[in-house]
Amino acid sequence: MFEKGVSFLKRLENANSEGIEQLQYTIKEALLCLDKFYATKGKNESSLRKVLDMRQDEKSAITETDITIAFAEHLLGKLAPDKSYTLDSRKEKKSCRCGCKKEPTYSCTGIGHELMWHGFVDIVFSSHQGIPAIANAVMEKEEITSVKLDEEDDEQNEVLLDRGTKTEEKKHTLEQAFAQTIVFSLVQKQRHPDSLDHMVPNIVIYPEKFEIVMYDADNDILLCSNSIFLFNLDLPENRTLTNEAVVILWMVLHYRIFCSGFNNASHEVLERCKSNFKKLVGSRWDIYSNSLKYCVSGFPFIKKWSVNELLRRGHQLHLY
Repeated sequence: MFEKGVSFLKRLENANSEGIEQLQYTIKEALLCLDKFYATKGKNESSLRKVLDMRQDEKSAITETDITIAFAEHLLGKLAPDKSYTLDSRKEKKSCRCGCKKEPTYSCTGIGHELMWHGFVDIVFSSHQGIPAIANAVMEKEEITSVKLDEEDDEQNEVLLDRGTKTEEKKHTLEQAFAQTIVFSLVQKQRHPDSLDHMVPNIVIYPEKFEIVMYDADNDILLCSNSIFLFNLDLPENRTLTNEAVVILWMVLHYRIFCSGFNNASHEVLERCKSNFKKLVGSRWDIYSNSLKYCVSGFPFIKKWSVNELLRRGHQLHLY
């Protein structure tokens, strides 16, 4: 998917200052963004560690909003076009808990339709060509309360129950990410009908890892990456961001430049990656294709037919 970005970085290894100067303006700006991040990488890592380590201290009362702000201010926002982002305005207004006192910009991030799936994006980034990337922070529970199933084998049952609970939480998180990414892409297709493509990425970021969900409303292609670790865990007390994580996030946030799309994909591969969303929603497709809302502050309460309900009814979205 990002062959264009990988090829660019390989060419950059042998480029001189004159070659860099001749790059397109947007590419030079993206490269400068990455360079500036690496210049302050240690400081940003220290800020992230400070906030993430608060999860171990009950007195710190760390919240998902605190983690969202830390990731937005000290990682994702630094790598995004124009180093700009906005947070869901429903979140508590506060500064970053690392002590830098930076206060995010908030705005309405609601997407969807009250009769269909609707929800709120945690972070919306600035973008090339008007179609932004989005991200959602998930605060994983470090410990899950266990219920004993059998007094003779308590320990084994507790482990099995913990794994089952974590699996359900993970499934719910991904279902929400799939639904949100599909709807966000369809919204962008309505807002930018003349754009060459409407592929959008959604960064689902956890305290120690992240995943990339992407959907293309033009071709009905839904993709999800494997989990990618954020930190080098060799030194847990002084963990650093991996270069792999930084570069992948940078390319995803600048996806309008570095994403290759499906230019080299065969018809068979494209067919395997289709979500069949139009078929799943049936008669409700007209609303999804023409009447979705963007930047909404709230939705009236109406029982909805959601993507998640469709998934639970036995339909599967095929990811490859």
